[in-house]
Amino acid sequence: MANEVDLKAIMEKHNTKWFNVECVPECFTFPQEERPGDAPIPICTKIPVIDLGKSQKNETIKQLLQGGQEFGFFQVINHGIPESVTTQTMSTFEEFFSNMTNEEKVNVPTRKGWIFTGSEEEVKNGVRLWRDNIKHPCHPLEKCMQSWPDKPATYKEVVGRYVAEIRKLSLTILELIGQGLGIESGYFDEQSEVQLLSANNYPPCPDPSLTLGILKHFDPSLITIIYQGNVSGLQVLVDGKWMWVEAVPNAFVVNIGNQLEIISNGMLRSVMHRAVTNSKEARTSIALFVNPTPNSIVEPAKVLLNDSNPPLYKSILYKDFINASKAFGAHTDVIQNDV
Repeated sequence: MANEVDLKAIMEKHNTKWFNVECVPECFTFPQEERPGDAPIPICTKIPVIDLGKSQKNETIKQLLQGGQEFGFFQVINHGIPESVTTQTMSTFEEFFSNMTNEEKVNVPTRKGWIFTGSEEEVKNGVRLWRDNIKHPCHPLEKCMQSWPDKPATYKEVVGRYVAEIRKLSLTILELIGQGLGIESGYFDEQSEVQLLSANNYPPCPDPSLTLGILKHFDPSLITIIYQGNVSGLQVLVDGKWMWVEAVPNAFVVNIGNQLEIISNGMLRSVMHRAVTNSKEARTSIALFVNPTPNSIVEPAKVLLNDSNPPLYKSILYKDFINASKAFGAHTDVIQNDV
């Protein structure tokens, strides 16, 4: 383990990236009980990979519900989003993270409509995550796009197109889930929006057993749609054990958020997950949070309730849930104001 170092001073002196180190600095080293460790972790092969292009809708719905009930996760392929869109978007974020200078990282004003958090942000007891991250609101899309980063020059166009595609995919998935639950058609159309984008860059780490990319957490969304490219880094808690979510080419990972667990009255589960690092290659992931509208009342769908299935959750205004749980950490208030 390296001694605590002033990473900022070193970067400024040598004009190097914060992650170009031979050993993991102490400020990135998590306590024994929280770090990933070096024990082998298996891939969870039972998480469904669902072909949305198949004509058997009833079978698709069955698989979606199975994934949501058993694992809180599933993956979708043949989803209708051109591979060129995901490839261009991934390349845009890789360029964004690669070319952002240390000075720009320090001076990003949250009032510009996006938030950058990097290696200097302490997340728990003085320990930092091994990642750089950008977050920004996405709804209403045309308005939000005007405040997104100016570099790369194609950022607004490419990411805007990606968000629009994810919006269409989210409505398809939620409509199918709604049908499977017995909720009326169109239930989610006006009560959901692609509200927030969070993109992460996880550089190679000299000792991944000591660090984390993202702390274990639940998502405060209806669903979260993640593109993780071809590099695995997402882990989900299954029966009390961490397991890998496989990186399937051109697939989207979908996980059930707290709000859909409430609406389904516990039929679907929001599950603990985290992101870890690796020593060989950088990993970029793009997560889009499909949330209820801020003033929506989130409650178990009435059609699901009866004497033998009473409500398991109280009704709550979505924005009150976010504020009370500080769902987006130190930046919750800024994000809530933006959306």
